[in-house]
Amino acid sequence: MRKGMIWLFSLVFLLTLLGTTEVAKADSIWEEWEEVINIPSDKVWTIVFDTEIKQKTITEENIYVENQSTGERHPVELKPSEDRTTIEVQPLKGYTVGDSYKLYVKQGLRSEKGNKMMETSIKKTFHVSKEYQIAQMHSVDSYTYGISFDSFEEAKSKAKKDGTEVLYHNGEVIWIPEGQAYTKHYTLLYPDERLKDRTAVNYVSGGSEVEYLESAANGALKVRLSGDVLYAKPGDIQLVPTPFISSQSYYVNKGGDLYHKLRSYYGQYRYGKAPEWMDEGEKIYKPDGSWTLGEKDTPLFNYLSLLTKSDYTAEELNQYMEQYSPIDNSVLSGHGESFIKAQEEYGVNALYLMAHAIHESAWGNSSIARDKNNLYGLNATDDNPYGNAYEFNSIEDNIMFAAQFVKDGYLTGTGFRANGDYLGNKGEGMNVKYASDPYWGQKIAGHMYRADNALGNKDLNLLTGEPDPVEEEEESTDEQPEEDSTQVSEEDVETSK
Repeated sequence: MRKGMIWLFSLVFLLTLLGTTEVAKADSIWEEWEEVINIPSDKVWTIVFDTEIKQKTITEENIYVENQSTGERHPVELKPSEDRTTIEVQPLKGYTVGDSYKLYVKQGLRSEKGNKMMETSIKKTFHVSKEYQIAQMHSVDSYTYGISFDSFEEAKSKAKKDGTEVLYHNGEVIWIPEGQAYTKHYTLLYPDERLKDRTAVNYVSGGSEVEYLESAANGALKVRLSGDVLYAKPGDIQLVPTPFISSQSYYVNKGGDLYHKLRSYYGQYRYGKAPEWMDEGEKIYKPDGSWTLGEKDTPLFNYLSLLTKSDYTAEELNQYMEQYSPIDNSVLSGHGESFIKAQEEYGVNALYLMAHAIHESAWGNSSIARDKNNLYGLNATDDNPYGNAYEFNSIEDNIMFAAQFVKDGYLTGTGFRANGDYLGNKGEGMNVKYASDPYWGQKIAGHMYRADNALGNKDLNLLTGEPDPVEEEEESTDEQPEEDSTQVSEEDVETSK
């Protein structure tokens, strides 16, 4: 219950002062702010300015609340802070549940120097409800509010189950009958619905898809990511009912290859060999992002042990980088020997080291790679990626460091980062703690698959257990192997990391 609770929502006006002292005209220029619903009857609005307000302008002529049904002003008390940079708008009696109100903040407010506080007058509509508000969806951004209830279970039982109605709680959509969930930003995921601080077990980047399962009464959202059932805070997740889903990621069979098409503008990548049971052009949607292999399916490179030695030589890796790099004079080119050297010294697969470098550095074209000899973006933190990224004396030093770094931190040992010696996804493998992108492991696996495909499928046999095709050919016949006709098409080029 929210009775007696002061729920603050700041209207923050950090505006440049206009440098004028003329009195605001009655016909102020009004700016309509976004309407909000599911507001409690004891709501206190807090208005924050960046400079001190002249006391005598803090009046009910300049700040007031009006009932939209009756047109009458609602009685409020205006309480400025001690430094007069903040004003609280406190209702003297509760707002009526089910009614809509509008908060007005006019240009008549002045600073101590007599300047206008705002470029325009502001008005904001809010709808008052009980704790759980039913809303009918017309689109993702358009809705009509309905009745509200004191309990989650009662509200859920009254909402339509056809996907057109949702539940709001504290201004957030906390329940839909079925649909898709998307992270609004970098999001922590928790093991249970208590959502206790410092207990998060996973994390994911903004814009990621997670499968929506159900909602708890406290607003915690039960979701599935890469097979794992976890919980998220409602403010971190956008819930979209099935009728309003505009795009979803999917896997598709194209010419015998498995492509992963990311939703909307995020592009696609060629991931591996499509299963035999999957028809040409068939699309398969995976709400939690995971791809599960059948017993007879060709394994995918994100499940190859990265402590397995690649069968490729330095010359073959150089050949691939030279032939398929989309840019000239890449700092990545010609370093096949360094990948092999790192493999020999640290036991980390050379094809993987090359694929990881290609992915993180955009084929050696990133500024961090070019300026700092850092192909892997090591220590390129979100708050200052270029400034904080490590700098290396040479590309080879970077490759050697990266091989030791991933082996000691992610592929071996029992530390919290070690979740398997393979790329995996957000449920297992390196991807769990290495990257917030849930498809990071699959994308690097795609680079490995495309390189292996172009060079003769030697390392695919590390997954299948089949003999090396080149060695088998040499042992069984004197005939020359057919010329490899594999090409990298435009569809293979990732449009987003």
